[in-house]
Amino acid sequence: MRYAVLSDIHGNFEALTAVLDHLAVERIDRYVCLGDLVGYGADPEACLSRLQGCQAVSVAGNHDWACVGKLDVQWFNELARQAVLWTRERLGFTDLEYLRRLPLVATEGPLTLVHGTLSHPDRFEYLADLAQAVDTVRAGRTAYCLAGHTHVPFVFEYDLNRQRMTRMLNAPQELAAVHLAAEDAPVRYVINPGSVGQPRDGDPRASAAILDTEARTLSVRRLAYDVETAQRKILDAGLPDFLAARLALGR
Repeated sequence: MRYAVLSDIHGNFEALTAVLDHLAVERIDRYVCLGDLVGYGADPEACLSRLQGCQAVSVAGNHDWACVGKLDVQWFNELARQAVLWTRERLGFTDLEYLRRLPLVATEGPLTLVHGTLSHPDRFEYLADLAQAVDTVRAGRTAYCLAGHTHVPFVFEYDLNRQRMTRMLNAPQELAAVHLAAEDAPVRYVINPGSVGQPRDGDPRASAAILDTEARTLSVRRLAYDVETAQRKILDAGLPDFLAARLALGR
């Protein structure tokens, strides 16, 4: 199976369109999304429509939960809170109900999908250090755990027999073409595809991944998109200026 792995779209329709157009020429069997479909960006409805159109299997992120009242917006910083409240008012009943029904964790074949950590998915913790990656591996029951939330792509490889990390990949040249262990190897992975709509690794291009479980490969793709249009829409919507400015910075 070839999976398209998306995360943290954050209502950025221009970035999502660039990613889906790129993936349209690939042989993709299944689309999966790791949460934060909305928030920050000015096109939540259009993004939800595109994702549902490609029948993506999605889980909930903290912004998705906040938009439907499952998470108190007081936990958010001021800019994020303004964006959540704006998004909540913008979405209709059908879109809000779709977000409300998203699970925190989902299993799709050999994949487990979660927004933050698998050990505490409802806390929306950032999976950002070795200890959290190990905890997530141990909490999982599949070969691959796919997580988002940090907006920074990486691959963590863990040997079950030796009980230790064997690889941690986060450099762009490493992530462009990752060869994975054989199917029968005692190895598990935690994979973050980066953010479609708001990368935070210093590269403003949209980030997404293709995971091929038959060929045993992973490729993180970085794709340029129409940043200026996405910025203009944010400003025209009356959202905070910084949410537009950061798109050009990749921060």
